Amino acid sequence: MKQMSFSRTAWIRLHEQLRGEKGSISVETVLILPFVFWALMASFTFTDAFRAKTGLQRAVFTTSDLVSRASANAVTPEFLRGTHDFLSLAAQSPDPVYMRMSLIGWDVDAEAHRVVWSFGERSGGRGRLTDEWLADHLAQRLPMISLGETVLVTEGWLDYRPPFTVGLGPRRFTELAVSRPRFAPGIRFDDPDAPPPPTAWCEFIVDGCGM
Repeated sequence: MKQMSFSRTAWIRLHEQLRGEKGSISVETVLILPFVFWALMASFTFTDAFRAKTGLQRAVFTTSDLVSRASANAVTPEFLRGTHDFLSLAAQSPDPVYMRMSLIGWDVDAEAHRVVWSFGERSGGRGRLTDEWLADHLAQRLPMISLGETVLVTEGWLDYRPPFTVGLGPRRFTELAVSRPRFAPGIRFDDPDAPPPPTAWCEFIVDGCGM
């Protein structure tokens, strides 16, 4: 009789536990907390990636505009190194930022864009821009250039590393800014180690071919 009473009591308590609606906040917290942490880290990571990309974009366009205003004077490798330092500071990124700056003109005879000069010392190993790379990768993104004009092309790269692993891996952000020289048809580049500009452009490049 006692055994039957104990079994009945156990079944009653089990039934109450199964039908109970009180629950336990600690169990619910353990179940939902990992998803909350993941959502917070994902939000922070994607926001940080957007910040890095927009920061690079602003820095590249600002740098391009800055150098385009120096068209009345020759730029030097030292000046462009300082320009890269400014770009890196303006991007506000702890990750490496690279830059390549080139002056582009239009070859009427060949009906193609040509590189007048290019500074690739801070380009992360890419080197100077070449006519071949220009034709294959950048020409379609450049505006029409009239005879006697040039455009300043500033390329910027940022190797971004996300702070958390939430589905967004390391990637490279790329930005391109195109500016017309403000005060002259071209911008002289005072670098004895740079290859000379195309001789056919001497008639409209600032100070002839003394770039």
